[in-house]
Amino acid sequence: MLVELVKVQTRDGVRLDGALSATAGPLAETLVILLHGVGGNFYGSRMMAELVTAITDTKIDCLRVNTRGHDYCYTGMSRMGIRRLGAGYERIEQCIQDIDAWMEWAASRYEKVILLGHSLGALKAVYYQRYQCHHALKKVIAISPPRLSYKAFMEGERRAEFLQSIENSRTAIREGEPERLVDVSVPFPLLITAESYLDKYGEQEKYNLEPMIAGLSLPTDFIFGGHELKHSGVVFAGLDSSLRAIAVDAGLEEQITVRVIEEADHMYSQKVPHLAAAVLPLIHEY
Repeated sequence: MLVELVKVQTRDGVRLDGALSATAGPLAETLVILLHGVGGNFYGSRMMAELVTAITDTKIDCLRVNTRGHDYCYTGMSRMGIRRLGAGYERIEQCIQDIDAWMEWAASRYEKVILLGHSLGALKAVYYQRYQCHHALKKVIAISPPRLSYKAFMEGERRAEFLQSIENSRTAIREGEPERLVDVSVPFPLLITAESYLDKYGEQEKYNLEPMIAGLSLPTDFIFGGHELKHSGVVFAGLDSSLRAIAVDAGLEEQITVRVIEEADHMYSQKVPHLAAAVLPLIHEY
């Protein structure tokens, strides 16, 4: 399918790019915006490409987009001048400005918008609707959002590695180098600035998924892979059960759903058709 390349600028001057896959025929009323995971981008994910094909086949337009956390490091412009950006440098809270820019573009062309994110993109979609939420946004579909919890990592089997990464980051901050790249191993090997690592995984737990749930105002559907829930450590262990319980306690069990694709890993290898079969009915509810 041919795509239209789209670009927007955030309030703080960061340029973001995306690709619109529009269906043939009458103008669609609904747009699905797809958010990539950590270090990803709008064009690199085979899983997202297959989902877009499945969705557009049902006459719904899709827009795959970059956030400023795309790729691991790149040089970009902002209102503060030329800066290093990317997954190694972002703060998750900046996703509000990124998603806002895409929502403004979408709202000028579509009546309804659905945010669909994978991995960190899923967490960003949930975070956005919890703390910002554009009027055009009608639903969030969060595929495999991770648990970013200092407490959980401290209680996990990789506690020692995690503590070392935290301490290395704190040392860089104390020495006046918040943008020093730290070689961390938890939750996965990554070069990341000390500032960004502490923002994501520090004691303040700014992005812990579970406490956000009770404050969600829109229909939100979570999807996880059965394999990742069992074999990916504290990042995913028990998240499906935890989110269901929180939704029930908050009286939101009709608004918040949790599904598990059995035996699927984090990238839904060989399971994208099953994932698409779960996603399509959720999109067509709206």
